[in-house]
Amino acid sequence: MADNKRTFEVEGKKYAVVRPNSKQNEDATMEYNRVFSRSLQNGALLRERLDQFMRQQNLWDDEREKQYSDLLSQINERDKKLSEGGIKLSEARNMALEMRGIRAALTALISQRNSLDVNTAQGQAENARFNCLLAACLVYNDTGKPVYESVEDYSQKTADGDLVGVAGAEHFANMYFGLEKDYEKNLPENKFLKEYEFVNDDLQLVNKEGKTVDLEGRLVDEDGRYIDEDGNFIDVEGNKLSKEGDYVLEKKPFLDDDGNAIVKEEEKSEDSEEEATPKKKRGRPSKKEEKVEEEVETS
Repeated sequence: MADNKRTFEVEGKKYAVVRPNSKQNEDATMEYNRVFSRSLQNGALLRERLDQFMRQQNLWDDEREKQYSDLLSQINERDKKLSEGGIKLSEARNMALEMRGIRAALTALISQRNSLDVNTAQGQAENARFNCLLAACLVYNDTGKPVYESVEDYSQKTADGDLVGVAGAEHFANMYFGLEKDYEKNLPENKFLKEYEFVNDDLQLVNKEGKTVDLEGRLVDEDGRYIDEDGNFIDVEGNKLSKEGDYVLEKKPFLDDDGNAIVKEEEKSEDSEEEATPKKKRGRPSKKEEKVEEEVETS
């Protein structure tokens, strides 16, 4: 069955993205050509000149190019070994984790190139075509009517924080470009780690008991903070911490050069107030008391 529709929900209401028809594709192509021509007139680079521009601006050079090729080779080499097997499982685990790190380094290396690519004439035109298609293909699931009146309406509401447009763009891109919904989970290193239960469904590292851990096997919570067996926050060395990240220790006074405890004035005042016992003031004696006192003096 062709993948011609995908539904999703935002704040309890159901929406859908549908595959564009020939008329919608034609309109989007016209929008691409219009924006491409305007971008060139405004001095935007062609994608073919991006590499030259980056080299001129010292954003890319032969060393970075070699680093890029080396990182790709390292990923492919480890991927091949994982696919082949025949090595210790612990070694394979370390290899898969290395692949994660190398892939992250590769992403960081090309991120600047990708950020500049969207500003080329082709990049701007492709973005305009995508927005044109999305505005036409994002509909209410029950009626099939478009959510947005126009591309301008979609752009404005998305800029104002409309969640439907953001979610719709993700689902439409996955369908239109054939992107996998669980791209990260289907990377070879993550498929291996999940198959042998080294990670959970969220691709977080876990130990044999299924508890989340760091690369060294130390317990962490869902936010990556170190915890002990009872779930209490600790630092990397096992010292207890509060929720705010402060050390939970018995407070001791600092010492002067002679080794005597240094007590602040406000602390002295508080101690003095606690030790002091309030005395009841003696008022003028009653006549009965005066009479008793006189009898005692006479005797």
